[in-house]
This record gives sequence, C-alpha cells and structure tokens, in this order.
Amino acid sequence: MINRLINQLVQYAYEKSFLNPADQDYAVNGVLYLLRQDGFVPEEVDRPVDFFATMAGILRYAREKGILSGDSESESDNFEGKLMDCFLPRPAEINRRFHQLYRESPQQATNWFYDLSMATNYIKTERIKKNLTYQYVGKYAPLDITINLSKPEKDPKLIALGKKDSKEAEYPACALCMENVGYYGTADKAPRSNHRVVSLSLNGADNAWGFQYSPYSYFNEHCIVLKKIHEPMRVDEDTFCELIDFVNQFPHYLIGSNAGLPIVGGSILSHYHFQGGRYSFPIEKAAVKHLWFKRKVQIEVLDWPLSVVCVQGSNPNAVLDVVNRLFTAWKAYNLPELGIYAETEGEAHNTITPILKIVDGEYRFYVVLRNNLATPERPYGVFHPREAYFHIKKENIGLIEVMGLAVLPGRLKSELDQIKECLISGKDETAIPELAKHLPWIAELRTKGYDPENVDAFLRQEVGAVFESVLEDCGVFKRNDLPALIRFVEEALR
Repeated sequence: MINRLINQLVQYAYEKSFLNPADQDYAVNGVLYLLRQDGFVPEEVDRPVDFFATMAGILRYAREKGILSGDSESESDNFEGKLMDCFLPRPAEINRRFHQLYRESPQQATNWFYDLSMATNYIKTERIKKNLTYQYVGKYAPLDITINLSKPEKDPKLIALGKKDSKEAEYPACALCMENVGYYGTADKAPRSNHRVVSLSLNGADNAWGFQYSPYSYFNEHCIVLKKIHEPMRVDEDTFCELIDFVNQFPHYLIGSNAGLPIVGGSILSHYHFQGGRYSFPIEKAAVKHLWFKRKVQIEVLDWPLSVVCVQGSNPNAVLDVVNRLFTAWKAYNLPELGIYAETEGEAHNTITPILKIVDGEYRFYVVLRNNLATPERPYGVFHPREAYFHIKKENIGLIEVMGLAVLPGRLKSELDQIKECLISGKDETAIPELAKHLPWIAELRTKGYDPENVDAFLRQEVGAVFESVLEDCGVFKRNDLPALIRFVEEALR
C-alpha cells in the first residue's frame, strides 16, 4: 500500500507540474528515507490523484509505523511539508522560473507561484475552505466577515511583547524571516520545508526583499512582501516609495503596510513587511464625504469607521507629495478634546496604515490615521476596541481589518452554535463555561426581535454589527467629528 501511495504522490507532482522527470529518482529517494523504505516499484495509478486522500494515507502509515509519535496537527504538518519538499525545486530555481515568467508578464509570474504554493499545500486550501465567510451590511460599505478556523487567536499584550523581544537569539527569529525557507518546524513553529520565497528589489534596494504567499490566505492571492533583514515594523517616507515601487512592478495587486506601533500595528511587529493580494476590499467601496483637488491630485475623506484620507492621481510623485504632507502633519497633530495626542512622555502615538492600489491607471493611496495612546482607563488603547467587544474580537486591528475584512477567531463557530441553542430552546447560558465572555451580549440579543427559524442569519448580523463597532472604536475622528478631520486635511495641504 505504501508503494502505491508514493506512486500517487509522484503522479500528483507531475499533474501539478512541479516535478522535473530528471529529478524523479532524487525525489523518490527522499520520500523513501522519510518513510524508512528500502525500495520502490513504479506502478500505474488512477488519475487525477486526490492529494488529500493520498497524504492522509501516507500520514496514517507513518503513525502506524512509529515514524510519527502521535496525531498532532503540528507534527503531521511538519512531516507533510518535508515530504513535499522532496519534489520541489531548490529556491534558486524557483526564483529563476518566477523572473523568467515575469519578463513575459507580472500576472503570469504570480499565477504560477500562487498555483505552486497551493499545489504543494503550503497554502492550506482545505482548512481555508472551512472558514465561515459572509457580508455584513451596516452603516458603511458592506464589510466582509470571516470566522477563521485555521489560525489561533492572539493576545494584544503578547503581540506588543513581540516587538520588544525581537532581538532574542531565536532561530528563525520570527515567522517571516528568510531563514524559514526549508525549516522543518516544531510544535510551536510552523512547517516551512515546502516554503519558497522569491527575491524582489524595491526602492533601489537590490534583492533586499522577499515575496511569498500567506499559508492561511485570508483573501485571494494573499501575499507577503518582507525585508530580508530582520528589523522591526515601521512606517515612513521610504515605506511609501517601496509601496509605489511594488505596484509599479505588480499593477494587478493591492499592497499595504501595518503601522509600526503596538496596539495599531497588526499581529507581527518584529519584522518589517507588507501584505497584499488580488482582492477588492470593502474600503474601496466607501462613499466620499469631502473632496479637494490639488495639482491634479484628488484628495477624499471617506465615509469609513476609521479615519481615512484617499489620495489619487496618475503622477506617483505628486501623490507621494500629498501623502508625505499628510503623514508629516499627522505625526505632530494634537487635539486633546478628542483624546488625540501625538506624544506623551517621549513616546510617539500618531502613525498611519498606508494602502495602495492602481485603479484605471491612477494610484489610489489610502492614508488611515492611527493613534496608539493607552490610558489607565483604556489600557489596551484609547483607539482600540473596548473590552466589551473582546468576546468577538480581541486582537489588534491591523491592515486587513482596516480595509473592512474581519478575521475573527475560530472559537466563535462553536460558541455561536451554543448561543443559538440557548436562544431557541431557552437553555441557560450561564451554565456553559465557554459562553461566560458572551453573557452581557446574549442578554442584549434576547431583547431584540429575531426569527426563531432563522437565528443563524440573526447572529451573523449581530457579529457584523460588533465588528463595525470595533472599527469605529479605532477611528481617531468619529463620524460626527468630520469637521475636525476636514480641518486637519486642509491644514496639512497648505
């Protein structure tokens, strides 16, 4: 049986075009070593090969033979990644092929690399399919809601510590480092044996950047662009030039950066990187509340839960000039009556989340104003979700959420199922430990009119409403503070 499974894996590699016939013996011998086999007999197998059934059979064999000690997901993932690495070209060959295709067209290059990442199950397509996704229609453009079943929830305080401890002698230093390429993985570090990164040059820094895809792919062609040197997140004028250079090279992709400060800086603060992909985010559909024109550049204040200024024009230098003016003004901006302080006790608080996309030949640069001030009353952040919303979303609100895509913790699936049962049957939610965090919310839900025959739709809407409120909490200028936001933009543009 194991001989047949190995034949199926070989056939699959041919079907997905990532095994060169000249490398077959080398690849098979690598697999034989991992599976502690001494021989191999070629067999005809049914086509097309079901990769997941084949891999499940191989992993089952490895457990039965004691090659794997148990059935933990991390141990199986590590071993699977190494099996697939046997068939993959070395990183240099991946780079050569990517840039060869790029000369034909950028889209052809990314299509090939993305397909390869999925075919080798580096992108966890089967797990991603289990995510629950829907749209929430509220006060703004419709928001995209995802209950993510493929990644654990992170605590904001641990995320903040990640930046402080980024110089610890750990290998790889973080999940984004180039040293992850080919790394087998541990119980707490993801497998990267089948991981490949393509080299890029941005803003005059030759081959200083890596381009890869996210294994959890929160949206279509979710890519990560990372500095090869392990250095902390930041946002400055160079960041904007790097983003411009990226979309010039890959005009079919959106790109953005998390802010470089704790609380507002997303989930990885220790490594300078961007995220992008081929997707239309809800923020792109936001209505315009105020409009200016300055030297062929269009500047818009958007109707969005966070405070967003969109700068658009066909000349990248003119767009960059306006973005830099806004950024410089915001770094020094104070408005105590709204709780906005640029600095306290020598610590800077104002930064931005920059997002860029080329639309119809014009650069659309979204400047999202952020502030990470924390107070004794709001220890997680004045412009961070209130603790009353942590039962739905506790993690930092980073780039992806800013654009209107909620990535909510997988625990919500089972918790919402239990809440549904309580609402329908009258079961006592206080007797269910997992629902303790939701009790005030459940009491509120009981006061609202809902159709007992369609509680699922009711709960989806209520979760969406909480996420909308989460984003509003992160807005430094609230919706009724529009005049103050307009004054800020006008002063910055003078």
